[in-house]
Amino acid sequence: MSATAIIIPCYNEGKRLNKQAFLSFLTNNKNYNLFLVDDGSTDNTFKVLTELETQNSTQITTLKNDKNLGKGESVRNGMIAAYNAQKFAQIGFLDADLSTPLTEFVSLTDFLILHNKKAVFGSRLKRVGATIERSSLRHFVGRFIATLISWTIKIPFYDTQCGAKVFSSDVIPSITSTPFLSRWLFDVEIILRLKKLLEKEVVRLLYEYPINEWKAVDGSKITWKDSFRIPVELLRIKRNS
Repeated sequence: MSATAIIIPCYNEGKRLNKQAFLSFLTNNKNYNLFLVDDGSTDNTFKVLTELETQNSTQITTLKNDKNLGKGESVRNGMIAAYNAQKFAQIGFLDADLSTPLTEFVSLTDFLILHNKKAVFGSRLKRVGATIERSSLRHFVGRFIATLISWTIKIPFYDTQCGAKVFSSDVIPSITSTPFLSRWLFDVEIILRLKKLLEKEVVRLLYEYPINEWKAVDGSKITWKDSFRIPVELLRIKRNS
């Protein structure tokens, strides 16, 4: 069974991290490793992460940014470290608050392997049989942002911003080759880098996977002010792609 690395970017997550959920998951999934990246937190996050690593040093690696670089660069640094370990066939990332459960990440990974995809993105598609919990306002704002993003990348994505994504390790050097321009819209940059790498095959090799469970967790680091910057950020990304 091929090994998979999950990057968990963390910024001031000391009080929110469900330590037992991570440890229990690893106990039951020996082919998974966690790369916990502290993004220059000002609370006790790094202490909590190192304590986790002490409890399972074979499956947990802790990294630390010297200063706050944003979620995008934290994910990128973690992916580079996992790739350089040269033992993971799949590398992906997941939000620290586990709004997308670890079990859903396993489903994404299994799909990628079974169907020979290069990238599988979780998608928070509200549908019968799925538990997708977020406020109506955030849902409508998310749909507006998703429309802007689809126009930018020229691919009809439903949800680029779900914090659960997994990749075949061979594409990691291409999507981490240079720093991301955006702290929050780096997912869009990843798609554009995959488009350049895979060319006409991108639609076949990249897949949106409708997850079965997602719950909004209090304490989001994205503010309404950040949301208003999105059109400007998208324009900047498009100009530099």
